[in-house]
Amino acid sequence: MKPSTPGLLGSLALACLFSAVAAGRPPENIELPDWNKTPVEDHDLGHGVHMLESFGGNIGVLAGENGVLLVDAEWPQLYGKVTAAVSRISPQPVRYVIDTHWHWDHTGGDGLFARAGAVLISSEQTRRYIVAEQKNDNPAGTPYARDPLAIPVITVADGMKLHLAGQTVEVIRVPPAHTDGDLVVRYIEADVIQTGDTFFHGFYPDIDQPHGGTIDGMIAWYDTLYEMCGPNTRIIPGHGPVASREDVREYQGMLREVRNRVAKAVAAGMTEDQLIASHPLDDLDAKWGGNLIKQPYLLAIVYEELKERQGRHN
Repeated sequence: MKPSTPGLLGSLALACLFSAVAAGRPPENIELPDWNKTPVEDHDLGHGVHMLESFGGNIGVLAGENGVLLVDAEWPQLYGKVTAAVSRISPQPVRYVIDTHWHWDHTGGDGLFARAGAVLISSEQTRRYIVAEQKNDNPAGTPYARDPLAIPVITVADGMKLHLAGQTVEVIRVPPAHTDGDLVVRYIEADVIQTGDTFFHGFYPDIDQPHGGTIDGMIAWYDTLYEMCGPNTRIIPGHGPVASREDVREYQGMLREVRNRVAKAVAAGMTEDQLIASHPLDDLDAKWGGNLIKQPYLLAIVYEELKERQGRHN
């Protein structure tokens, strides 16, 4: 996408937050914050597990006597604030960083953490997308500039477990949802699940279709996610505040409703522009439309996926 953000860094970085734009898809007008004034907030979830919340994707932190595990790494501009927040949790170094997926607001700090000694872990797909982006020879200081240390060195095929800080950390490879390379992390003893961008809490999602994302995959995934949760499970979403399993059910219902409305428009022969002009999500906007993804962009994502599927079946 092409947000109206001044400067090369802003446009490149924000383009990596969301799926590539099909012709005519409405742009998102998103501005990067003043990094000096951007806080990193620490939410202590118990059992050594914390959630760091800031402008980009939420970070999971598991602190133990022999080192720290991070799940996702935020923007590189926030590296100093993230490391300061981590040091208040534990004096131990960050030894592992797990990437839930490839987008820059979750992986931007990877190279900096690797230089400080962390091992980067991702899915095969996430590693492949990062490698491909680095081959574009983006200028130094911009997203995915060539940096061998920012490429994950361990990849997860079906899943894996780590045993750290008295916790069993289960890394789960999920079917295509936000992308086709999403990882979800489950902190077993703490009863915490970190979803990456397979689940946003409180606002419309992005679905990275060019990299295997699908609305039906997102909707189906929430059945599995709900079943993984108990009544007291805390969920660290990709973006937004800590959530519960009931929040997952509500979110799934919202996405089903969006899909149903768009599917009816496609079946009726409406064009994408006609669909957007009809404002079919106005009633949902009050609860879900107040963040980065707005109604026109979500409608375009879903319309393009369903229209393409219809074309394959004709």
